[in-house]
Amino acid sequence: MGRMRRGVGYCEDASCEEYARGVFLLNHEGAFYCPTCRKRGRVECERGFHAGDAEVFKEVRVEYNFDPITATYRDIAIVQDVSLWGHSNVYTLQSPLIRTEKRALKVAEAILANLNRCPELVEKDEIPNSSEVVLSFDDDIDEFKRKLDSLAREWASSGLRQMPPKQVPER
Repeated sequence: MGRMRRGVGYCEDASCEEYARGVFLLNHEGAFYCPTCRKRGRVECERGFHAGDAEVFKEVRVEYNFDPITATYRDIAIVQDVSLWGHSNVYTLQSPLIRTEKRALKVAEAILANLNRCPELVEKDEIPNSSEVVLSFDDDIDEFKRKLDSLAREWASSGLRQMPPKQVPER
């Protein structure tokens, strides 16, 4: 089973007290009906897509602050890793669940890190995880080594293993 599908259901009846207010939906299928007026509304699901055919992601865009009346995302947060060289991909997440710039930037940063650790997630049509990998120096040495080895294996199979092109010194 893949990642849980998340979204928001909105009432589209302007006379309803819940008009344009969001209702969180998890793994929702089928039509959405307003819990107050019982009329059919719209569902805006969280979705992600990418552009490019490289092995490395240099940029993540998060479209957020969804306006249910115009059905548009009002804002976009962009995170780039300028230290990466060469040809790269861009990933875009559209999320009606994210309302603030601070949260959008945090999610974009975590997705960028996870995409480069596990780029195969985009091929599975999944939204990359936005949780971080934490190594704790408080773990006993065997547990710490196990976690470090696991992370090293992920990095070894990621697009980050590419070496940057050689720099030619300026004269």
